[in-house]
Amino acid sequence: MKPIIILENPKYSGNVGMICRLVANLDLEPLRIIGNKLESKDEMEWMAYNSKFELDKIQYFENLVDARKDVDVVFGTGMIKGSNRGEILNLHDLNSKISDTNKNFAVLFGREDKGLSNLAVDNSDYMIHFNLSEKQPSMNLANSVAYVLGFYFNQKKADSDLKENFSVPNSLNKLIEKVFDKTEMSKFHNRKNLGVKRLKKILESGISTKNDSDFLYKIFQTIDSRIGNGNENPI
Repeated sequence: MKPIIILENPKYSGNVGMICRLVANLDLEPLRIIGNKLESKDEMEWMAYNSKFELDKIQYFENLVDARKDVDVVFGTGMIKGSNRGEILNLHDLNSKISDTNKNFAVLFGREDKGLSNLAVDNSDYMIHFNLSEKQPSMNLANSVAYVLGFYFNQKKADSDLKENFSVPNSLNKLIEKVFDKTEMSKFHNRKNLGVKRLKKILESGISTKNDSDFLYKIFQTIDSRIGNGNENPI
């Protein structure tokens, strides 16, 4: 799942060129712009280095309602917080909201000197606040797009790596089987090793680090030791 980038009335053609280059870098859908068609300028083409084909594919819309017709969730961006700006998210909440919806989504960016219009805010499902330093609470438009995309894809890769790379170590798996045998739970629902397999599945979906695995190993090792000593209250 890749985000769609929508700009509302961008002011500087150079920013549009840089964003088209990002679109090409990450193989995103064509850039969408709310507002009048921009005239092709040298600055725009130069900033879209080797990505002029993305400039030709820009899609223009009169308003956000039209621009988001095929989009399930829109995340607006802004540096202003207020009660009339919808649910405010920190950037690190973006991925969790997307995984919860499992739908296609867009990130909306406002004009360089004005930000998003009230209409655009009203038609966004969530607003993202960057929580920048008070020394410089604003960010260049193209940098903002790169910031959000970099955060999203890096977090997505990190989450994927955790899920793909972790499995219950063989030593822990054998200890779990041993404890299940001693507690006569090895035939859960009268099916051999069903309990062990079920617990293993739960652990693999929840453990994220080797430290977590080591911690669980110590727990089952303690249970095994106390059961072996005849302790009726192993924990």
